[in-house]
Amino acid sequence: MTLATSGTMSIGGSTQDRSINLELKRAATATSNMNETSLRDLADVSSGAISMSNFYGKSIYKFQAVNTLQQSVFFGQTFTGYAPNIAGNTLGSTTDSTCDLYSNTPTWGLYHVNTNNTFFYIYDTVGTPTGNAGWTTLHIYNGQQNTHGLTTYNTFTRSSLSYTSQGGARFWDLGVTAFSISDVYVTVGFIE
Repeated sequence: MTLATSGTMSIGGSTQDRSINLELKRAATATSNMNETSLRDLADVSSGAISMSNFYGKSIYKFQAVNTLQQSVFFGQTFTGYAPNIAGNTLGSTTDSTCDLYSNTPTWGLYHVNTNNTFFYIYDTVGTPTGNAGWTTLHIYNGQQNTHGLTTYNTFTRSSLSYTSQGGARFWDLGVTAFSISDVYVTVGFIE
């Protein structure tokens, strides 16, 4: 989820909050070096000297949240997931209800109706960046309450999803039913 804020840090290794490889979703023993673009991006050091201390407190994810799923019937349709407002009702819960991917940290949701395609949406059309932007990749961890050391997740690339903007919200259609109520928890992580 996030690397430690002090202490020993290593590129490899199996300690969850101290291994750069694990944070990048690589094998603990993967060959990596400090000048790789992936490591420099994580450390937020585009050029010049880079040190292990540049990785303190860093995360591969710009925004992440753990969602407790709920299933409810609204308008005769079965909604499953997390959403702060469906016809005035809350569906499920989350550890972070404001989406840090946009300048005005809007509320967001992740749900599907009648086991059809899952939608990620934000209640905002004006925060920067505008339009179909703000993230490149979404990882969904089904049945999990964290991302530490987990290598099994579903990956969705924003540029390959259907996007619409309507009624003060932006919607991305994931193209599949990304989870079921039996998962209970879904952790999401967004890469910029």
